[in-house]
Amino acid sequence: MAERDADCRREPGRRQADPSLVHRRSNPVLALQRSVGNRAVGQLLARAPIRSGTIQIGAVGQIRVKGGNLDEWTGEGAPYTVEVTSGKGRHSAKLERMSNAGTRTDVTVKIAPANTAGEELNVGGGTLLQIKHARIKGYAIEDGVETWRVADFEDVKRTKIIHRIS
Repeated sequence: MAERDADCRREPGRRQADPSLVHRRSNPVLALQRSVGNRAVGQLLARAPIRSGTIQIGAVGQIRVKGGNLDEWTGEGAPYTVEVTSGKGRHSAKLERMSNAGTRTDVTVKIAPANTAGEELNVGGGTLLQIKHARIKGYAIEDGVETWRVADFEDVKRTKIIHRIS
């Protein structure tokens, strides 16, 4: 019966591609595994997800954060910089100019909450950083991905925002 079901789905006269070749080409995890090995892929997949957020810079606008050290800022520690990975966009040219010029500016960082299974639902919470007189440093872009940091700031106010529904 299963063989008949499979045959009904094929178009008459059309040759099927080898399923192993299609699967191999379309799976990025398998491609990564072939290039770096099982152990490296296992370590990569076992890591905790990166917190997301947004950064508001006066002259530049709002930038969506894809990665960086935002998780360190949600705890008790006080890192010296905010490390950021973001995608190229309208803000990119202004951000690069600020990095090159060493201009000081105020920066607001909104860090989204990270919920784990079994935890109360956290709606609209997170962490808010209000950074005074910071410099944008180390701007670099490769393949549409920007890396840069907010550094040399004079003051930072960290506020935890929590709205819980239990």
